[in-house]
Amino acid sequence: MIKFSQVSKKFLIPTSRSSPTLFRALSRGINSLSLYKTILALDKVDFFINRGEVFGIIGPNGSGKTTLLRIIAGIYKPSSGVFKIEGPAAYALHTKIALFEELSVKENISLFGAIMGLSRKEVHKSCNRIIDFAGLSEFTNAEVRVLSLGMRGRLAFAISVETAKDILLLDEVASAGDSKFKEKCIEIIMKLKKEQKTVIFTSHDLDIVNELCDNAILLNKGKVFSFGKAKEVTNSYLKLLES
Repeated sequence: MIKFSQVSKKFLIPTSRSSPTLFRALSRGINSLSLYKTILALDKVDFFINRGEVFGIIGPNGSGKTTLLRIIAGIYKPSSGVFKIEGPAAYALHTKIALFEELSVKENISLFGAIMGLSRKEVHKSCNRIIDFAGLSEFTNAEVRVLSLGMRGRLAFAISVETAKDILLLDEVASAGDSKFKEKCIEIIMKLKKEQKTVIFTSHDLDIVNELCDNAILLNKGKVFSFGKAKEVTNSYLKLLES
């Protein structure tokens, strides 16, 4: 299970181009820190996710969706509050961050498989499935830097799905593909749901959230605007957009 109790996340943002790096500002003391402003990305967030459910995170751009995912993934630590998680999470990051451009498609698969604790035998078994799912059979030995953004998105999604053990985190990754790939993403998420794996994803597609999710959360300006059954939360979002 995943639980957030009064979780907040703050970031220091430079007020001008001439502001020193955050490291230098900290070393110079309070006067230098005054050149930064504090952004509250998440503000006292409370909610929970049960094991084995598909959970949606929705909200306007800049509402804190990706920050929330990155806390679950262990990339960010909360500035305050309590966050608890049971089990490892595989995170399909934005493609430019997730993949190593100078490595080949196959080498990226091997690397991320090792990071997620798969044996060489498991990685070998997974490799062809990942390449087939991503539709990259002709690019197995190509460096990732030559792939289009859509190809990278499909590869990141396929690697994350194949290496996920307990919890899979998706940040709009399915949007990198065409309608056929989108259908494949929906099918694989439904398969993971039947296997009692926890899938958490952000999306602007409310139809997908309603179709796949048990529950969802709506964030607005870092705050929880609505939390509960997916249909109720998406209806709240529609009302928010109309207001």
